[in-house]
Amino acid sequence: MNLKAITLIFAALTLQYFATQACTTFTFKTPDGQIIYGRNFDFPSGLGHVHLNYRGVEKFSFVAPPEKPTSWISKYGSVTFNQNGRELPYGGMNEAGLIIEQMFHQEAKYPEPDSRAGLTELQWIQYQLDNCATVDEVLKTDAFLRISKNSVATLHFLVADAQGNSAVVEYIDGAMRTYSGSALPYSALANCSYETSLDYVEKKTANPAQAFAGWTENSSGRFKTAAEMIEKVKSVVNNPVEYAFEILTAVSQTPGTQWSIVYDITNKTIEYKTAKNGTKRQIQFSELDFKCRPQRYFVDIDNSNTTFVEFSKQANYALIDEVCNTVEFLRQIPPAHRMATSEFPEKFGCN
Repeated sequence: MNLKAITLIFAALTLQYFATQACTTFTFKTPDGQIIYGRNFDFPSGLGHVHLNYRGVEKFSFVAPPEKPTSWISKYGSVTFNQNGRELPYGGMNEAGLIIEQMFHQEAKYPEPDSRAGLTELQWIQYQLDNCATVDEVLKTDAFLRISKNSVATLHFLVADAQGNSAVVEYIDGAMRTYSGSALPYSALANCSYETSLDYVEKKTANPAQAFAGWTENSSGRFKTAAEMIEKVKSVVNNPVEYAFEILTAVSQTPGTQWSIVYDITNKTIEYKTAKNGTKRQIQFSELDFKCRPQRYFVDIDNSNTTFVEFSKQANYALIDEVCNTVEFLRQIPPAHRMATSEFPEKFGCN
């Protein structure tokens, strides 16, 4: 079974799960200028790896026909949170302070093939972390890069940078649609489209008793909670990182919330906890070496020790295989595709 066929099966099965729960993100800036980004990952499985990604790595796209392969050299190192294997992150932060995180977005429709290069939805995240330092740079890549229509999951994204800029990136009717500046009154995102969530906040504020469909109530309700809590940051917050965790607790879903991650963009640190290990752990960028070398490093996301250890393709396959075996609707993905996903990054090397 080829990659395109697997993609279609996986996408159909994924919708069955995400119809009931998904993820929440937000970002805020404190009165003294500290920039914080929070993210809850909601999914049946909490398995995952935290990866150290180098600058100066030659990479290529992992796509199925009719997409044509493309290549690049990573400009920035990054730390990412991965469940589908190395180079296919759910999100992360690079050494320039750029953050991208994804959430399920049922209404998303990716572009038809055209002259631009196409990447799968998760490799698109890694590309941006590899090559961009600002929100503006991410948005400008739409001129030559798009998310492939052959991607597995329909997603949208909340992007933030070290300058305090943020943007929502969605794909509506086959084209990128973005919200930033005055068009982004709340730097938050759940699973409804941004416009739907804004409409929900407006109507619920005017009439708290107004009823909405269950999916909208769940998703935009989390959006409204996060939006209201980040608005309070206009006053003094004693501990912004802890306040971000408070917001994540307020929008968590039980069962389902597997990872809670807080990025301190200003101080280049990441704190996170998982459903399996509720102890908060910290990664400091000042202690990391992003220079390219043959050895790769990672840490299991549930490990209490955040010391990065040497990575292997066997560890990559083991994660992908266990996630597929653990999540009921992923069990149909054949071993050959699991192996291909785990092995393609092995051809990447230092420039």
